[in-house]
Amino acid sequence: MNYQSVIVTYNRKDKLIEALNSLLNQKVPPIRIILIDNHSTDGTEKKLKETGLLRHPKIVYIQMPQNYGGSGGFYHGIEEAMKYTDFDFLSLSDDDAIYKPDFFELISKYRQAHPNIKAFSGTVQYEDGTIQIDHRRRILDDRWYRQDDIPITEYHQNFEVDLLSFVGCVISRGLIEKIGLPEKDYFIYYDDTEYSLRIRKYSKIINVSNAIIIHKTPKKDPAKQNVITWKNYYELRNSMLMKKKHSNWKWLRLYFYQYYLKLSIRILFNDVYKGQRKEAFYIYNQAFKDALKNRKGKNKLFVP
Repeated sequence: MNYQSVIVTYNRKDKLIEALNSLLNQKVPPIRIILIDNHSTDGTEKKLKETGLLRHPKIVYIQMPQNYGGSGGFYHGIEEAMKYTDFDFLSLSDDDAIYKPDFFELISKYRQAHPNIKAFSGTVQYEDGTIQIDHRRRILDDRWYRQDDIPITEYHQNFEVDLLSFVGCVISRGLIEKIGLPEKDYFIYYDDTEYSLRIRKYSKIINVSNAIIIHKTPKKDPAKQNVITWKNYYELRNSMLMKKKHSNWKWLRLYFYQYYLKLSIRILFNDVYKGQRKEAFYIYNQAFKDALKNRKGKNKLFVP
């Protein structure tokens, strides 16, 4: 497989070094790594110099003038990658994603046996080896794109994916030329989901389950799932923007109002919002209004 890779990083220099080395040490290595530094402030560039990776002939290091979020980072990474003509596939991943050495060997073997497939993913695992199932999902209703994680039981074999994250996905150059670049103005969240919907118009997405990528991120704490932060703004706004872009359902706008009404009732009466009801109403109300008005980009009111 003739491929190059895109990694987007922001303030995780130690994990980044491991992520880069996991690509360089592949049994089937990339011809090039496009490294997008989203204006890190933790000494990432210095760390790359100290390890010698900044001078590595396969690494193209691009430091952005500001933090464009994951969405903008992948947009600019893919845009840069498409300037080259010497590759057939492009992989995407974050700075905390570590590829097992045979990841691309396994993807390549499957691709050779199934040349009509133009998009692939691998299995995302936590450091303890358990599968992080929310990275590979299936659409349950294409009117408002209700979705669910693909259950662990399916990971015993390869399977078709409807929606994937940008952690360990591999897309053909020809397919990218057809579907264009991701939504750079989502900032974070749903850029990969929206991109998946475009991919599915031209190719199945196959998860090669034995191809493993380790995601060095903490497991989600159920006790913190309802903690309101600035991220909730982008989660709701971009979910609505994505659905507006791809759904032809005539009742979609009514569905949005119904959903927001149910959300408001839940915020008012569910104890999980106790102590943060005012903040939740403020964030979700801003997200709801901005989505209806098609406002994108980084909102200065909701930033890290």
